[in-house]
Amino acid sequence: MEYVAAVYLMAAVLLGAAGASKAVTPEPASAALARLQLYHNPWAVRFLGLVELVVAVSAFILGGIVPATALVALYAGFAVVAAAMVRSGSEEPCGCFGRIEMPASRRHVIVNILAVVAGLAAASWPVEAIDQLFDTQKWLLAPFAVVVAGGAYGVFTWLSRPALS
Repeated sequence: MEYVAAVYLMAAVLLGAAGASKAVTPEPASAALARLQLYHNPWAVRFLGLVELVVAVSAFILGGIVPATALVALYAGFAVVAAAMVRSGSEEPCGCFGRIEMPASRRHVIVNILAVVAGLAAASWPVEAIDQLFDTQKWLLAPFAVVVAGGAYGVFTWLSRPALS
């Protein structure tokens, strides 16, 4: 169960970071959506970023089926949009993380699909709130937090690296 929780919460950390970035700087994501001829109002992108942030925080604070299902829905949508960006062949930034310049790649699609799978697993075997995850062994919370934060950072770094030619 803790393995599912770790991967699910890594996805939540990435979701929260991306959401906060979009909430502060919606223009890059709005421009990326405009290139796909999708609705791209900067205020709507900012609102989406806030929704992402709330879902991510809820995964940690509330736990359970509702945040996991919301995470699945968001990442499924992102997988479709990322696949459309990859298919378009554009090398323009995707706007996923605000001003950080990274074009959508197959890696984005893969990470989004894996996040959907992790969210589905977390919804099927509900992951508890972080303060209840290690009820009997609270000392495990610190190394678990390092694994989750480090894993999320590793995925972010992998996403932001240029693709091999």
